[in-house]
Amino acid sequence: MKTTFYILVLMLSTLSCNSDDDTPQNSEPTLNGSWSLVNVTGGLAGVDDDFEIGLIIWDFNQDNLELTVTNNNTANVIYDGLSSGTYDYEVLSTTGEDAYLVIHNFGINHEIITLNASQLVLDEGVAADGFLLTFSRSSF
Repeated sequence: MKTTFYILVLMLSTLSCNSDDDTPQNSEPTLNGSWSLVNVTGGLAGVDDDFEIGLIIWDFNQDNLELTVTNNNTANVIYDGLSSGTYDYEVLSTTGEDAYLVIHNFGINHEIITLNASQLVLDEGVAADGFLLTFSRSSF
């Protein structure tokens, strides 16, 4: 009888262990990490160019607010984002909802239209000839 009791107590204590699944997770999407430029649309010429994942990478480091761009595109296109290099950046919020990506040394503020776990969409905000850049979260 004692053996059965101890087995029951052991099973109950094992099953009643608290897991950390209830701990709140930070599910707020961030720029931090690598993003592949997959599409550019807009401009006076009506650009609509698709790019292979991994061809043009924007890697955001939120710890030191640096953006490292690796642009390996050799195709003749009107616009494919920034040239390879490292840029300082910051994110500005004007109303709590509208956010802007300011890339220093570049001179254009990009409005963050979409930012979720898998997609980033930036709008240069220039009415007639600006570009809309669509990124996909890189997994490499």
